[in-house]
Amino acid sequence: MAYYIIGGDGKTYGPKPDREIREWIREGRLNATSNIATEGSEDWRPLSDFPEFANDLNPAAAPVGAVQPPQVIQPQAQPYPQYAAAAPSGTNGMAITGMICGIVSLPMLCCCYGLPFNILGVVFSLIGLSQLKANPHQEGRGMAIAGLICAGISLLLIVVLIGFGVAMNVFSP
Repeated sequence: MAYYIIGGDGKTYGPKPDREIREWIREGRLNATSNIATEGSEDWRPLSDFPEFANDLNPAAAPVGAVQPPQVIQPQAQPYPQYAAAAPSGTNGMAITGMICGIVSLPMLCCCYGLPFNILGVVFSLIGLSQLKANPHQEGRGMAIAGLICAGISLLLIVVLIGFGVAMNVFSP
């Protein structure tokens, strides 16, 4: 029987024969929580759910006198994939700051035209989006976009207010 494995990089590897799965367990490349599926199945389960690998995952629990099947080591055509799960990096700080500045710029239109919050909102949001593109494990894309939209609306309203003030000044007697 052959198996597919999800690596720590999120890619699917396989099909791999059971002897190779056993070898990877011995080498520490797979453990009881590694997600695998049998060939032809879309049902991803932890390796511990497969009884055929129980003795390999816990060799101390094997019955006395139990004979392990012979292990055949074959050269690999590709390097072993890494199976360590990537730790989430959290939310991007620039995206949070850009969103806060963008939101604060809207009510500040009445007293200081939203300055400097609207400009800072655009700058921090763009930096946050750039960092998020470079590090896809971080969160905060929606926050950066919200900050960019709010700051953009604030800047647009400044232009409208200034244009309205100039028009009132030009057309007044």
